[in-house]
Amino acid sequence: MGLSLSVAACGAVSAVGLTAPQTCAAIRAGISRFHDVFSLPPPAEPLVGARIPASPRLTRSPSSWLLHLSARAIGECLCLDRADRTALIVGLPEAFRKHPALAAGGAGFLEGIQKYLGVRFHPASRPLQLGPAGTAHGLAVARELLGQGAVEDCIVGGVDSLINERDLARLRESFRLHGPNQAQGAIPGEGASFLRVTTDARSQPALARVVGIGLGMEPDTVLGERYSQGRGLLSALDEALRDAEVPEGEIAFRVSDVNGERYRFWESVLAECRFYRTRRESFPVWYLAASVGDLGAAAGALSIVASATAIARGYAPGAYAMCEASSDEGLRGACLIAPARGARHPPFKDSWESPHGIA
Repeated sequence: MGLSLSVAACGAVSAVGLTAPQTCAAIRAGISRFHDVFSLPPPAEPLVGARIPASPRLTRSPSSWLLHLSARAIGECLCLDRADRTALIVGLPEAFRKHPALAAGGAGFLEGIQKYLGVRFHPASRPLQLGPAGTAHGLAVARELLGQGAVEDCIVGGVDSLINERDLARLRESFRLHGPNQAQGAIPGEGASFLRVTTDARSQPALARVVGIGLGMEPDTVLGERYSQGRGLLSALDEALRDAEVPEGEIAFRVSDVNGERYRFWESVLAECRFYRTRRESFPVWYLAASVGDLGAAAGALSIVASATAIARGYAPGAYAMCEASSDEGLRGACLIAPARGARHPPFKDSWESPHGIA
């Protein structure tokens, strides 16, 4: 079993909440915030998305907007007195998207975050342009750094916005956007989500633990011509379970980053049928995109934030959650979340169905 990571704190900004507690409470309550975000020439209807309401001063450029989102979420879980001993691993939009906020590249964006927050993180900090599944890779990097004693804490997460002309045009041209002519499409969103992890030995009372991390590569990506058969996601799930050394039957619920696209849903169902083989009376699945839209690189971290918060506060269906994430270029990630070591939580409910899930 690999080194388990304690989730010491978390932060999030989304269309339904400007902090992690607000976002998690809104998701639990089944609240969504979808509006017209982009006008098209008549007779076409406007595109729908999950936009965060903000002052024009903050959204004057794509770069400043993502910097503000990430700084707000990172600041929610940052310990200022040991920032220089904390590695920041920030997930960014995949390079093929050529996101307008990343004109200066990932390294330039990382430097911008430090200037925005007025702190200097540990030199081991790095950007990752790996999409939603990049959070699992970032946690694997964090575990290595913490295991070596190179840092005291790691802040891992992502920031993204699909509500820009370039991404909307790309998704619309490939018929991947939800609309009148495409019921099985994605609803673009924007936001940031981060979690501060450390070792059990250093952790104060924590929210939860990351006990298993798995990665896989899918040969049939959403950018190709074939539907996925779930091979990459299945590989990631298998690796996470072996890493945690926990029986598959102990997993009480799933948190998926499925965004409404037919490709992603079919992949999720195929991997589910092949991996979850234990008979259960019910098996809830939480689809966070039903509240916040497709958060891109921030989606993987938000799955962990939502499951860790639910486990810590006792409204989760059980003790173990499997968080699943898929990136457009083929990377697949899975993280198994468990209660914090020695924590006293309220008893878990025997059955709880998410307003955006299936039991």
